[in-house]
Amino acid sequence: MDLNAIPAPKRGWGNIAVASWCHFVGDFYCNLLPVLLPILALKFGLSYSQCGLLYMIFQVSASFLQAPIGIAADKHNLGILLPVSIITGGVLASAVGLCSSAWILVIIIFLSGICSSGFHPIAGGMVPIIAPKGKEVLATSLFIVGGNVGFAIAPFITALYLEHFTKEEIIYLAVIPVATTLLLFKRGLYSKPKPENAAQIISVKKIVTNKPFLMLVSSIGLRAVCYCSLVIFIPLLYTSKGISSVSASSVLMVLLIGTATGGMLVGCISTKFKLKTLIVASYSLTIVMMAIFLYKADDSLISYISIFLAGIGLYGATPPAIVWAQKLLPHADSFATSMMLGFTFGIGYALSVFVGWLGDYIGLQNSLVIWIFSTMILATVIILRVKENALKI
Repeated sequence: MDLNAIPAPKRGWGNIAVASWCHFVGDFYCNLLPVLLPILALKFGLSYSQCGLLYMIFQVSASFLQAPIGIAADKHNLGILLPVSIITGGVLASAVGLCSSAWILVIIIFLSGICSSGFHPIAGGMVPIIAPKGKEVLATSLFIVGGNVGFAIAPFITALYLEHFTKEEIIYLAVIPVATTLLLFKRGLYSKPKPENAAQIISVKKIVTNKPFLMLVSSIGLRAVCYCSLVIFIPLLYTSKGISSVSASSVLMVLLIGTATGGMLVGCISTKFKLKTLIVASYSLTIVMMAIFLYKADDSLISYISIFLAGIGLYGATPPAIVWAQKLLPHADSFATSMMLGFTFGIGYALSVFVGWLGDYIGLQNSLVIWIFSTMILATVIILRVKENALKI
């Protein structure tokens, strides 16, 4: 199949909706593992640290490979990786319950992460091509919301599914990524136009000499430490305080719903403010709300409200950051997106290990306070130093 001979997908909200659904499916299957870990731990006799390592293997393999895939996607028509990533990542994630040994489990999780890594750079790089003119931030927000919602509800849906089916029958969920793959082919969302000339193609030199882009990546990466730390440690924080796991799961769900709301909200107001303004405002909201949440960190209404608003702030910065990155690296939409949605979260998950390490010595809540506020304040300082064109989008 000559992908270059296939017409580029059409602009329109219909294709944006399909891209958002694909993001929902992709991130849904990326978050099946946490609910399955207790079951897998019993089956294979895994310790808490080994369970944490399994989750880290998946997240790191799914995150850090996105940047090189993004570079390749900006040089070649790799749109076919979009449906391939959806079907392979989803099917492998659904097959976790069939593993007969711990080593097979590790291999399946690792391969699932690798296969999933192709989604964000390809899909994110395609959004500017299919977005209605002048609506890039809103289109990006809708795309991101799909992933946020999928990631948020995956644990609940999986837990509900396991009340009626066995872990081996998780494989039946593979029908969804298969159907989604067919939808992508039907809509023609597997081809992306190549740059018209070689001068437009991104190079390593252009990346390492683009100071504003590197500062933007650093800032978003530091912000990701806050997000990733909360996703990993909220359940442990609550159970360590004697609060029920149900409350802990509820708080985590509210956080993730907040992230979806933040992405959508910022997209709706994006035409009225500069990109930097949106990001700084999101950071500021996060810092204030995290101060309230970490002071309480219980099952009170204040905790739920503050973590919801913190979620809005945490992900409210993502759509403008993606669009800004794409503007800083013209003709490198896939790479820019992969850095914002992949590499930065890889940084977040990697550094979150030190949150747990410090928590062993001074307590998890104190460790979260130190890491979250230091990284968020530093992220704000960095983003304030990045120059932005005065033109609003």
